[in-house]
Amino acid sequence: MTLLQKKVADGSLVARLYKQQSPALFAYLCKRMGSPESAEDVLIEVFVAALEMASLDELSEKEQISWLWRVARNKGVDAYRRSQVRQYLDLSLLTNLSEDNQHSTELIVLQREAAERLHSHLAKLPPAQQEAVRLRFAYGLRCAQIAQIMGKREKAVRSLLARALNVLRTRYEKEQGEAHL
Repeated sequence: MTLLQKKVADGSLVARLYKQQSPALFAYLCKRMGSPESAEDVLIEVFVAALEMASLDELSEKEQISWLWRVARNKGVDAYRRSQVRQYLDLSLLTNLSEDNQHSTELIVLQREAAERLHSHLAKLPPAQQEAVRLRFAYGLRCAQIAQIMGKREKAVRSLLARALNVLRTRYEKEQGEAHL
C-alpha cells in the first residue's frame, strides 16, 4: 500500500479537510475557472497535493485550511495560464431564468444590469482589492483567512477592503448623481 493509499484509507486528515473545505473551494474555483468541469479538475489537483504533502498533519488546523486555499488559488492561476482564454456561458443561469416564473422580465433585466455595473466597477479595482472583495463577499471568508490566503497581514487586508469599498461607494454615488442630471 502506497503512502497516498494509506492516507486515503485511514481517511483521517485529508478526508476531513475535503468534507469541510471542498464545497467552498469548489465554489471559489468555479467562479475563477468559469466552468464546473475545470473547477473539479483543479479541486482534484489541490487534494492530490494535500495527500502528497507529508508534513500537512504537523500544521495547525488553521494553517492546514490556509494552505489548502493558497494551493487552490495557485493551482487555479496555473490552470488559467495553461488554458487559452475562453468564454464560457454558465448554462445554469439559463435554466434558473426559465424555471423562475415569478420574476418579471423587467426585474431580471434590472438585476442583470446591476450585476454588470458591479462587475464593471470591480474590474476597475486593482487585482489585490478585487481578490480581497471576492474572498470576503463571494466566499464569506473572514479577514484573517483572507490574509493567510493572500500572504498578507490581517490589518493590510482590512485596509485593502476598506479602500475597495470606499472606491466602489464613490463610483456608485457618482453614477447616481449623473443619473439625476
